[in-house]
Amino acid sequence: MKINEIILEARDRMYQYIKNIVPSWPDYVVKDWLYANLGRGEAQGPGWSVRDLSKTVPRIIDAQGLSIDTKWQFVPDMKFTMDMWIPEVVAKLNTREGGKQHPDFEVPRDAERHATQARLAQQQGGVRKEPVILVKRPDGYDLIEGWHRTIQHFAKYPNGYTSPAWVAQSSW
Repeated sequence: MKINEIILEARDRMYQYIKNIVPSWPDYVVKDWLYANLGRGEAQGPGWSVRDLSKTVPRIIDAQGLSIDTKWQFVPDMKFTMDMWIPEVVAKLNTREGGKQHPDFEVPRDAERHATQARLAQQQGGVRKEPVILVKRPDGYDLIEGWHRTIQHFAKYPNGYTSPAWVAQSSW
């Protein structure tokens, strides 16, 4: 077996394990949020192993006010404006404008990722067709995944734009 096949098999097993924890969740949400962040090592601490996924995944989703039974809705034409967000998201969007680093966290390859999203948005007619992942809270929306896309869209369309989104309702 080639090394690439071993890596792909391990990745597929990890994705399938996560999907088994949240079987009713859309594949896109599982892949783009949970799997992608766990695969990048963003949720692990010292001594973490794949065997800890059964505890890690519920902890991650619980921290967002979600559950393994959360229902997701695909909104193909969500209207995005700066006044829709919870205050923490507004602060991060404004601070990270144009790829600047946020003082509270380090984003790997941030400037490069902003440039990629700006280029892809231009190729797709100004706004990316790839959905972002949102959680509706009592005081507005929380942006879970899709930061680079969202920042680049607001840079080009500061008064708002329309784009697809996966949305869940928080239990808070």
